[in-house]
Amino acid sequence: MDKRNTTENKLKKWLDNILIINLFIIIIGAFFFLGSVLLSANGNGNLYGLFQKLWFPLFIPALSLFFTAILSEAIISNITKKVN
Repeated sequence: MDKRNTTENKLKKWLDNILIINLFIIIIGAFFFLGSVLLSANGNGNLYGLFQKLWFPLFIPALSLFFTAILSEAIISNITKKVN
């Protein structure tokens, strides 16, 4: 039983680290978007074009993973509250 708990703890720590890195990607992406919009409004659209190229391969999966993790955590906590 103890070995199972340590394996679950390692898996949980690993998943938590991935979600933390994912959160930083989302935050950096938000600042990147704001900066690119400001530069685009001033006539320099190069950074905005780069953001558009990174939108589907980087930011959409990061946002999807983030909201999936939030939704699954809410469902799991709701189920555990009903069981207890």
